Amino acid sequence: MMSFTDHLRRKIQEQGPIPFSEYMEEVVRHYYSTERNPIGIEGDFYTAPDLDPIFGQLLAKQFDQWAKEFDSFTLVELGAGKGLLARDILQQRRFPYMLLERSPGMRRRQAELLKEYDVTWIDELPDGITGCIFSSEFFDALPVRRVVRRGQVLKEIYVTKNFEEIEGDLQEPIDAPLADGQIADINLQARKWVRRIGESLDAGYHLAIDYGYMGDEYYAQPRGTLMCYWRHQAVEDPYIRIGEQDMTAHVNFSDLIQEGTAASLDTARFTTQMDYLIGLGILDEMEKLAIAGDAVSLQRLVKLKKLILPGSMGQRFKVLIQVKRRGGTGP
Repeated sequence: MMSFTDHLRRKIQEQGPIPFSEYMEEVVRHYYSTERNPIGIEGDFYTAPDLDPIFGQLLAKQFDQWAKEFDSFTLVELGAGKGLLARDILQQRRFPYMLLERSPGMRRRQAELLKEYDVTWIDELPDGITGCIFSSEFFDALPVRRVVRRGQVLKEIYVTKNFEEIEGDLQEPIDAPLADGQIADINLQARKWVRRIGESLDAGYHLAIDYGYMGDEYYAQPRGTLMCYWRHQAVEDPYIRIGEQDMTAHVNFSDLIQEGTAASLDTARFTTQMDYLIGLGILDEMEKLAIAGDAVSLQRLVKLKKLILPGSMGQRFKVLIQVKRRGGTGP
């Protein structure tokens, strides 16, 4: 049976060098389709729900507050991972819940974990949603177009059959404030997703939690933000262990905000995960654990600290809240 690497090499050989975005899309799709579970302590990276259920519990608290503004309130989670976040939220309140998940492998894992809950899997965002479309580490996994400035023009990075990079013309017009020789990762799919979220929502909220920067800081990275992860180690080379390591790029939150504005999504808040979780009450739970003082409580306390400490996930992860107003008069 042909390996994934050989399959990809043959595809490139037949059609010629492909844009890096297409290479990343193929690799990430395969990565999440294998039987090996890539998420968690046994995988290549962990997410906030892997650390502790408090993350989902606090989001459920937020959703419960927002739901009071509406007669009905549906949750739509984009890219639900193993399903841990959905489980932790639904244990607090049985919201109408949809999971947009296109990976068959991840769907199987989610279905097993969520078999006691009434959830619906979807392939596309439906119209007429009243509620919240939300995600945790969704946008960072979308394929990016890698570009480099050469003099007065931007060149796009392509991948050859030998998994080497060459530069060529842009596949479509892209503009980025780069210095000569500087590389950037442009996530055009993220922009399209935000527009679609705006179309899907009749009224309610869009909540995105991810690691990233605002535009000025985003374009201050000389080599872009692309990174791979294998067994919890950061790897800069996307052409080793092809299909066996995670591939990701930081989110340009300025893009999400600008596209949201154009799609009738008004920015309600942009903050760090640290400030957001503190505002929802995570310090109360941490105080209880510290007072309890037993081994299990102290182990949980260490995990909760990872969610908010600046040197861990607290400042690296950002929280964007956008609101879609019905008829321009408020939710």
